[in-house]
Amino acid sequence: MLNEERILLMTKMASYEKGEGKECLPIRQYYRKDFISYQGIKTFFSSTISFGILLLFRLVYELEDITELMSSKLLSSIGVSLLAEYLAFVAVFEVAAYIVFSRRYAKAAASAKEYYSILKKVQKLQEKEEKTQPSEDWK
Repeated sequence: MLNEERILLMTKMASYEKGEGKECLPIRQYYRKDFISYQGIKTFFSSTISFGILLLFRLVYELEDITELMSSKLLSSIGVSLLAEYLAFVAVFEVAAYIVFSRRYAKAAASAKEYYSILKKVQKLQEKEEKTQPSEDWK
């Protein structure tokens, strides 16, 4: 005999797995610290590449001024200012990434917790159903 409650819960779980669960369940495979660290490393590399591209555009735009600066003795001060800009750029992106991915992990954790509670209900219903059905020996 079909248990309508179990079927309803299983349908809800399948819907979750196809929709929101595609994103949330893989996140829950990591510990919070590991997930945020991994995303922080990816952010560091992408922000470094972005800064390099922006610096290249800036150099092309200010090409005439750069040739004048090259002749002067201010190269070390330019290097220090570029390093400070780079560090500030990366720091802003790292802070933003920490906030975004912390929230994303918390949302995935709450969502997965609900999913696993439904899974436990389904397992209990299935165990209950198996206990009430007669075994093959009785037939």
